Amino acid sequence: MATQRLPAEQRRRQLLAAATRVFSRKGFHGATTKEIAREAGVAEALIYRYFESKDELFRTAVERTAGRLVDGLEALVEAHRDDPAQALSAALAFYRERLERHPELSRMIFLVSAELDDPALRAIYLPHQERALEVLCDAIRRWQADGHLDEEMPVRAGAWLIMGTFQVIALMKNTGRLEELDVGPAIDLIRALLPRPGAQGRRSAR
Repeated sequence: MATQRLPAEQRRRQLLAAATRVFSRKGFHGATTKEIAREAGVAEALIYRYFESKDELFRTAVERTAGRLVDGLEALVEAHRDDPAQALSAALAFYRERLERHPELSRMIFLVSAELDDPALRAIYLPHQERALEVLCDAIRRWQADGHLDEEMPVRAGAWLIMGTFQVIALMKNTGRLEELDVGPAIDLIRALLPRPGAQGRRSAR
């Protein structure tokens, strides 16, 4: 197979993109480096110039995917740091757009969850999960300090609630129901679940 010569970093990105598509369709155990090479349009031997094994290729693909999603979340939360509703709306819209443009991402999200008994994969994925949680925790603390949210609300629980919304969007994509998602009502629901200042007192007085 004749293979077009590419700069090393560009070739590496090409292989990772192809691997992500194949892993998302076949799962880790069902995918082969031969299929990944065919998807990328290269000879199978070329994969081993960049990655020692299928395991390393999978872990690197996971790290790349998770890192990009968290980078996007962090940038949008920071861009709308003074407006919780706008920050969450932008983050959900970004997540939806990524899943629509790259259908393999939603399948990869659940594939990773199924493979987290692998210590090496956990060591790669969990720091990205923790970083996403910290981005949201920092934002919630700021919104509490600015009077947007009740200061007594457990910060980490609120962050997990928002993270769970992202998981639901991936599930909707996987089941072919993403068109049912309306970001506006989703934000309204999240805001209703994240108590605002004085809300606790009003509930107690009823």
